[in-house]
Amino acid sequence: MRFEIAHEFDVPLDALELAVLSPDLFLRMSPRLTSMEEVRQKRHALDAGVLDRVWAYQANVKVPVFAQKVVTREMLSWEEQSSYTLATHSASWVVVPQVKAEWRKYFHAAGTYRLLPLASGRTRRVVEGELTLKVPVVQSVAERAILSEVRKTFEAEAETLRDLATLS
Repeated sequence: MRFEIAHEFDVPLDALELAVLSPDLFLRMSPRLTSMEEVRQKRHALDAGVLDRVWAYQANVKVPVFAQKVVTREMLSWEEQSSYTLATHSASWVVVPQVKAEWRKYFHAAGTYRLLPLASGRTRRVVEGELTLKVPVVQSVAERAILSEVRKTFEAEAETLRDLATLS
C-alpha cells in the first residue's frame, strides 16, 4: 500500500528545518502520541550535513480479540531509522519491527520525507511511503490499521514542528 501525507506550515523552510533537526523533537512530540506507551530517541547524530536518527516506539493499542493470541507485545514495537540531508531538505526512512529476524520478512515500511519551499515564506512537508504486511486473510484490514497509526504519528509531528518553528 502506497501513501502520501502532506502538511503546510506558515514558516520558511529554514525555520521548519531547524525544528526537524531538534534533538528535543521526540520529547515534545511524545505526549501527542496517545497510542504509544513509549517513544525513545536511540540516535541523533548530525555530521557533514546529514542527520542520522533512530526513534524506538512501543505501541499501547487495543488488539482485536481474534488477534490477541497471536499478536505479542514485541510485534507492537519498532524502530524508525531516518537519514535527513540538509543539502536536499529530504530524508529517507525505514521502519524495522523489533521482532525475531525471521518474522521481519512479513512487514515492510519505508519512504521519503521532503521539505519544499512555497510562496510567501511557507513550507510544505511531503511524506511518501510504502507499507506492506504479508499476512493472509487480514492483510488489507491490518495495513489500513497500521497506516491510521502512521498518519497519527505524522500529524503529531506536524503539530510539534509548528510549535518548535515559531518565528519569535
